[in-house]
Amino acid sequence: MPYFLYKIFPNKKLELITQFEQFAAAKTEAKRLRPLITVADNYQIKVIFAKSDIEAVLLLKEQREARPLGDD
Repeated sequence: MPYFLYKIFPNKKLELITQFEQFAAAKTEAKRLRPLITVADNYQIKVIFAKSDIEAVLLLKEQREARPLGDD
C-alpha cells in the first residue's frame, strides 16, 4: 500500500501532493516541504498510509476522539 502526501487546509480541504511506495521516501519529502510553508500558505502537510487516494481522504477527514489525559 502506498503512502500519500497531502496538504491539509483549515477548512478540511485536501490537496494531494504525491505518493510513495516506501515510508522513508514519504517522510523525507514531508520533512523537506514543511520548512517551506509560510504563514500565508495556511496549510499542514501530512503523510497517510492507505490502499488508495480515496481511502486516504476518508481517513484524513475522519473525526477522531481526543486521547484521554492522565496516566497511561
